[in-house]
Amino acid sequence: MINEIKGSSNHSALSGLANQQQADQIKDQANAAGNKTQGSAEDSVSLTDQAEKLRALETSIKDQPVVDTKRVESIRSAILDGTYTVDAAKTAEKMANFESLLDSKVGEE
Repeated sequence: MINEIKGSSNHSALSGLANQQQADQIKDQANAAGNKTQGSAEDSVSLTDQAEKLRALETSIKDQPVVDTKRVESIRSAILDGTYTVDAAKTAEKMANFESLLDSKVGEE
């Protein structure tokens, strides 16, 4: 009967040890997850030359107006004056180039 009492106390001690190990394991996992998101002093990012050029281009485009108001006004006044002319051959050529560009893009997909 004494063995059974000792066995019961050993069981509760082992159970407490298992709970402590489980708590330590959860704590270690939480620390590991925290380390992944925080990064370290050794982490670095470098951009390629192409990325740098794209960034510079984006900056220069951002500074440009969306519409060239001077050109719009000159065309508007030419239309109102009746002096605006359309070069049919040039327009047809640009339309054909645009169509061929679209056809080449459809083939890429």
